Amino acid sequence: MQLLEVMEVLFLTLLEVLPGRAGDQPGTLKRIRSVTPPTGIKIHGVYFLFGRYDGAILFEASDLRKAKDFILRATAHIYEGETLAALPIEEF
Repeated sequence: MQLLEVMEVLFLTLLEVLPGRAGDQPGTLKRIRSVTPPTGIKIHGVYFLFGRYDGAILFEASDLRKAKDFILRATAHIYEGETLAALPIEEF
């Protein structure tokens, strides 16, 4: 009997702070990094960015629903963002 390989999907979320919420940004990014993520989520990094985007979260999720739920909860009322699925070049 062959076991199915569980494949985690890598995601990059690019964040833009909402108007009037810039003061909340550093604390929110630190909180995202410091709290224990929900089951099925592994955070690889949280970054403050300079440029078009204000922050980024690199994380793995066991499925798309968990990824969506995590990002919506983590960034609610402070950011709007764009989440991209990523594939390591070694797997391409």
